Amino acid sequence: MPWSISSRRVEHFVRGAQMTAEIAVNEFADIVTEAVRARKEARGMKAAIHDTARLLGLTERRVRACIYREIRSVTAGEWLRVRARFAAHLEAEQRRHIAEAELLSARLDALKKEAA
Repeated sequence: MPWSISSRRVEHFVRGAQMTAEIAVNEFADIVTEAVRARKEARGMKAAIHDTARLLGLTERRVRACIYREIRSVTAGEWLRVRARFAAHLEAEQRRHIAEAELLSARLDALKKEAA
């Protein structure tokens, strides 16, 4: 069969690029590690791991495995779920930063009007 997928060599295609299991595992670990790193400065490593686990719907052990590159496999469902949750998190962060920038702009305008 010309279109069958070999069980020994499974290939996934994402946006036209070949997606191997190793690439998927590395991307998964990178997403989790980035989420931990963003929280580590403010609250410390243990709290960052806990927060990231809650955010992405993973166990704390799974998060640690990603940080220390001990992760060996990722299911397609888990990979897609974490990507979607991380994307939603980034969108929320973007909205928060936009609101913060608008607030700063309004405060700056008020200060300029007072000075005039």
